[in-house]
Amino acid sequence: MAKDELAMILPLVQVLNPGVTLDVLAQRLQDMSGEGYQCAAAFVNVSCVGVAGIWLGTRFWCGRYLDVDNVIVDPQYRGAGIGQQLMNWVERYAYREGCETMVLDAYVTNDLAHKFYQRNGYQIVGYHFVKSLRSPG
Repeated sequence: MAKDELAMILPLVQVLNPGVTLDVLAQRLQDMSGEGYQCAAAFVNVSCVGVAGIWLGTRFWCGRYLDVDNVIVDPQYRGAGIGQQLMNWVERYAYREGCETMVLDAYVTNDLAHKFYQRNGYQIVGYHFVKSLRSPG
C-alpha cells in the first residue's frame, strides 16, 4: 500500500484500539511511516476490509525478521479467509525480503487471535513487557 493511501486503514486500526481517537491514530501513523512501517491491505470493491501492518528489522536473537503488527479484519468479513490471505501475503513478502523469522504480539485477552496465529505456525515463546512512561492522571 502506498504511503498516501495509508490513512484508509485508520477506521480498522481503531477496532483494535477503541480508546484512541482517529486524530491520534493519524499522527501515530505519520510517525510510524517515517520509521519504516508498511502495510498490506485487503479490499472488497473499494472498501478496505483487512489490514496487516509490517516492520522489517534485525535483532541479535533472530537475525532479519518481519514483525506483523495489527492484523485486523472488518468484523463483517471475518470468517471469509481474508486474514489468512493477508498472512499468506505477508509471509511471502518476508521470504522475498530475506527474513529468517516472523514475529508478532497479540493481546493476552485475544484468544481468537492466539488460535489463528497458532494455526499459522506461530508459537508463544515469551512475554511482551510494557512500562508506561506517561504521568498518571
